[in-house]
Amino acid sequence: MKRFSTLIALLIAGLTLQACNVISRNMMADALTDVPFTQLSHEADTFRGQTVILGGHVIEVRNEARQTIIVVLQTPLSSGQEPLPPDRSEGRFMLQHDGFLDPEVFTKGRTLTVAGTVSGVIREAIDHEPYDYVVMESREIYLWERMEDLYRYRSYNRPPFYDPWYHRY
Repeated sequence: MKRFSTLIALLIAGLTLQACNVISRNMMADALTDVPFTQLSHEADTFRGQTVILGGHVIEVRNEARQTIIVVLQTPLSSGQEPLPPDRSEGRFMLQHDGFLDPEVFTKGRTLTVAGTVSGVIREAIDHEPYDYVVMESREIYLWERMEDLYRYRSYNRPPFYDPWYHRY
């Protein structure tokens, strides 16, 4: 009986961990998941053509004739593949997406997790300083909900554990 309950507990834990990922299983199987961003940014040519999963916060969206370029402030991913806060950033990367992405949806500060193929490095200036961006071609994009959207339908934007019978005075 003990062996059966242990097996059930392991099965539930495995399913729970798999359900936490926002990038599809097929993409996860293709991706390199153990490459630190600092190594990727310094050795981008070695990873050219490989699929990686990164996340971060949108800095800028540029729509061009046939593609959209998103400049992202990279941050490490949590266990559920959600990017950590911007102050944990290890650099920036550019995401090239075939087609149009609305800049009103992908606004500055939005959080996203992406699976993409590394295509190289591009040098651009940030306030007149040269900066090398890792460039990726998007394969899958997950745009996280904004925190204010999560609380929108709560009456009066109260915190989740608000006690309506509590009066401070």
